[in-house]
Amino acid sequence: MTQQPDNGPPPLYTPQKIEELRVRLLGSTVKRALIIVLGGKGGVGKTNSAMQIADFLASLGQVLVIDADLANGHFYRAFTQDGPSGKREPSRAGIRPIQHRVRAEDHAGRIDPTACQDMMAAIGEAPEPFVVIDFPAGDTDTTQRCAEIIVGECHENDIRLIVVVIVGPVDPTPLKVLPSLLPLLRECDRPILAKNTHTGVNFEYLEGSEIYQELQALPSIHITEIEPIGERITEALRVHNVPWDVLATATPMRIRVEARRLRRKFHDMWLEAIAHEAV
Repeated sequence: MTQQPDNGPPPLYTPQKIEELRVRLLGSTVKRALIIVLGGKGGVGKTNSAMQIADFLASLGQVLVIDADLANGHFYRAFTQDGPSGKREPSRAGIRPIQHRVRAEDHAGRIDPTACQDMMAAIGEAPEPFVVIDFPAGDTDTTQRCAEIIVGECHENDIRLIVVVIVGPVDPTPLKVLPSLLPLLRECDRPILAKNTHTGVNFEYLEGSEIYQELQALPSIHITEIEPIGERITEALRVHNVPWDVLATATPMRIRVEARRLRRKFHDMWLEAIAHEAV
């Protein structure tokens, strides 16, 4: 799938532009942003969206990516490769990938917050200015239990918290999931609802719902749509674990042209979604 880059593409952003964009994302008072990507069920594009966000942020600074969806593991594989010892190693400079569970249970099967506490401790000790977490799909019980811990840690450590919820068309699952996520969306610094149009554009089930009206009333809510990705690029991302920077620079021209266009589109979309309104 890949070939040598065409003489190495120019940097996406100049140093001056990078500084400008970092201020737009972080504001003038905080030094770190935590982006949590959620989905009500598997298959709505949660991990692909987390990959887009990580790719964008890596153009601006160091990124810690945390794959908490261990049943899937694709987020971790997307930024690692097989090393000489047979263990997975980081595959892209500027992105440090780790896996960390957020769900733990005690002997009675009740959710134990220890795993979430440990993850937030690891984030607190990390040097990277940007952190992206791919949360488990559909595990609203764990998300609810972790929400207070995450919000509290972010407020205490001056971390800007962005919560992204990915929803698909037609399937009414979000109507059951979003009410349980509402407290977290209210408490975070930037709630984002992203409609993934990959499999359709009919979101009438959602847009006519009471929970959608409640979300629209949140003062800092940003609602956006994710452009569909063609089959060839989807296959490269999901099956071959080819990251966006490689797709846009080191694949055959027939792939590269569309990958570059989409990459720019996603960078602009996520910048607008995540940007600090006070800047």
